[in-house]
Amino acid sequence: MRGEKNERGVRAAARAALGRRSSSPEAGNDEKIATIHAGEGARVTTRKNASQAARRARSNARKRYLERHPEAKSPVDGPERSGKNIVLLVVLAIVALALLFLIVRCVAVLVTPDPAEEARQAAEQAQNEQNLSAGEGGRQDSEYERAETDGSVTYKGDSFTLQMQDDGLWGVVQTDPSGNAVVLFKIEGTPAALARRMSTILVPENRDGGWDIVCYVVDGHSQAGYIVDKDGAAVRGSGDITSIKMGATTMSVSDSTGATTEVALV
Repeated sequence: MRGEKNERGVRAAARAALGRRSSSPEAGNDEKIATIHAGEGARVTTRKNASQAARRARSNARKRYLERHPEAKSPVDGPERSGKNIVLLVVLAIVALALLFLIVRCVAVLVTPDPAEEARQAAEQAQNEQNLSAGEGGRQDSEYERAETDGSVTYKGDSFTLQMQDDGLWGVVQTDPSGNAVVLFKIEGTPAALARRMSTILVPENRDGGWDIVCYVVDGHSQAGYIVDKDGAAVRGSGDITSIKMGATTMSVSDSTGATTEVALV
């Protein structure tokens, strides 16, 4: 009896197993097995592809972070620009240009002197140079000058005049700014004019039916002499002197005979 029971149990277990196999689903025709090609699937990290793997890891971490924090994404086209923003930028640019122009103008004014001020400084410098060269009188002497017999010429602040002396001769008198006077020299004839060239006092005179020119160098001569020609002879003319004209280097003497003589003074 026990043997029959065991046999029936074995047959029941076999039928149950057969039922389970027949009820399990089989792969349909639409389900196909995919083939993995070279380079796909899992990759082992080596020294050669370590940097590439690190970049992929950073990129994946960045993507996961942006998925969790979408507010961190920056717009692709940059900040939105409105009409007000554009107008504000234009106004700011104009203000900046205006400030730059004002700064450049101020620097130019500071560097470039005013024409009127420049002219004034030049005039002051010229006046100072004149005062330095003028001596004690503070007045610059001209290169040459001429006066009538009752006039005067000046040199280094002193004045020179023709005055009749007690002996009846004409003398050239030098007077300083303080009023001190001294007779420099006397002439034997009648003066026709009084002149000066640089530091030399000149007196054209009429004498004995002719004329000559007496000269005296201030602070250089102890006594007067006569203007001479290139041969060393005193320059003389006929008749009386009618007019005198001074030049930078010559004296032009016209006389009663109608002759005009150019007398070199250098």
